[in-house]
Amino acid sequence: MAVGLFQTGQYALDIGGSSVVALSVTGKADHLKLRACHEWAIPAGLVVDGEIAEPDLFTRELRTWVNRNKLRGRGVHLAVSNQKVIVRNIDMPDLPEAELLSAIQLQAQEYIPIPVDEVVLDSQILGRRFEADGTARQEVLLVAAQRTMIMNMLNAVRHAGLKVLGIDVSSLALLRALIPDEPFLPQPGEGSVCRGLVDVSSSVSTLAVVVDGMLKFTRVINFSSDRFARSLAESRKIPQEDASVLVERVGLPGPLPADIEFYRDEVVEETQSGLTQVASELAEEIVRSFDYFQAQERSAAVSQLILSGRGALVRNLDAYLAERLAMPVAVANPLVHIAENASSVPDAALVAMAPSLSVALGLVLPERN
Repeated sequence: MAVGLFQTGQYALDIGGSSVVALSVTGKADHLKLRACHEWAIPAGLVVDGEIAEPDLFTRELRTWVNRNKLRGRGVHLAVSNQKVIVRNIDMPDLPEAELLSAIQLQAQEYIPIPVDEVVLDSQILGRRFEADGTARQEVLLVAAQRTMIMNMLNAVRHAGLKVLGIDVSSLALLRALIPDEPFLPQPGEGSVCRGLVDVSSSVSTLAVVVDGMLKFTRVINFSSDRFARSLAESRKIPQEDASVLVERVGLPGPLPADIEFYRDEVVEETQSGLTQVASELAEEIVRSFDYFQAQERSAAVSQLILSGRGALVRNLDAYLAERLAMPVAVANPLVHIAENASSVPDAALVAMAPSLSVALGLVLPERN
């Protein structure tokens, strides 16, 4: 499911509903150099709810970028997150690897709502534990993705002139990008650290719960960052481009003041009121997800949320969620993994867009042991 260290010329692609992010890095995990960073807008309707809905039109858009940057034949790593990707943590006997894989294939249908012969299956052993009677069990991460959806993505990218080197689920990429490595020997008295991740992209929102650096729960929410601007555009009857500016310059009420130099008080009030309603929808989905996770056996209480994706750029959304969820909310900074910026993007611009680079940067980092 995860990629290894990148080689020169390889790219990571994070395909959203209104834009695509592409990154290229070189070096080892402890000293990555950012070689290229691109983000370009794509027309609405090509990617819907995390799926490529118009493969031919999407291929045409991607091919234009490939040809403009002379990247034909380059290898790319992709991320996928939508309702046709199922991620489950399952409990299995402690078996040799070959026997475990066979057992997972036989039992997979118990855990996924899609017929097994219609999906691509993958799995990863997360850890081992012992029951009270001394019996060893293994926790396994099971990933099942609808084959047709995956093939649509593969074919669209290949027909654009690129080689697909691997596909990873967005939640695992987010874990690698945003969760610090756990110490080999925890400090005495330290309990489990349970963090939530929410990546609000321009297509869907990917929610994950990570306990001690291990993915424990994943859910895909059909809520995009574009919903904020789209709601304003509809209510105020203005172009979506203008609404997007309001989202970033006015945003929600909070510690970061609105840019009142350019907007009248009534515009600020109406904008903040409308965006608060949209943010409330997202908060309710997050609360529902955390409640579901915490109702499971042996689950821990989520103590912190990390917010990433384009949604993290909505002014004061982090402060709003912190109040609604009654927990600290941090805005993601995946750039901590980059030692040197050798791209054409200035450092300041890179920092400004950092939260939206989380999935792509997670694709370039090696899988954790």
